[in-house]
This record gives sequence, C-alpha cells and structure tokens, in this order.
Amino acid sequence: MRNFVFIILFMIFSSPSNLFSKEASNHLCNLRGYEIIFPYEQAISQIKNKFKNSPNIKHSELERFKSHFEQNFQGIPLYKEAGCSNARLSEYLNCLIATDGSDCRIYYTQMRIVD
Repeated sequence: MRNFVFIILFMIFSSPSNLFSKEASNHLCNLRGYEIIFPYEQAISQIKNKFKNSPNIKHSELERFKSHFEQNFQGIPLYKEAGCSNARLSEYLNCLIATDGSDCRIYYTQMRIVD
C-alpha cells in the first residue's frame, strides 16, 4: 500500500501538467502570445524610429497606437479566452512602449501563467 501511494504521488508531481501548477498545460498561451507580440513589436519599433527626433510626438503616437491595438487586434480576445495572463500581457505591452524593450522579457516569460 505504501508503494502504491508513493507511485501515485510520483506520477502527480512528475507529470508535465502538474495539478498544482498555475501555468497553462499546453502551449496555446505561447502561440497566442506570439500572435500578439510580433506585430506589436514591429509597429512599436517603426513608430520609435519614425519619431526618434520628436519625443513628445513619439510618446503620443505610441499611446495612440497601443490604445487602437488593444481595442481592434483580433488576437487579444483569443489570448484571453485561452486563460493566459492578461496582467502579464498588459505589463509587457506597456514595457515595450516605455523602454527600449530589452528588459521586457521577464513579462513575456510569465505570460503563460493563468490569472
């Protein structure tokens, strides 16, 4: 009996879809995250390059784009329906606007965590 309990506990804790895990059990969040992040990063980079000599215009254009993107991009509802972290996505998108993007990966790596 003791061996049986040990085997069951081993199977629970060693399985990739750990019952106590807060991460999505599949890679759907990664896929949905890529669908959002790559077009967003491309557009943000283009806006930053276009307005690099006018910081005030650059900031307003980035905010305008972010607002438009969050309202109209069809990948965001799919990402939310998959149960992925909405808070991490928002933090990542904000980080890309506010910084050069080099330190934003921490949010990106945590996007699979379910809210």
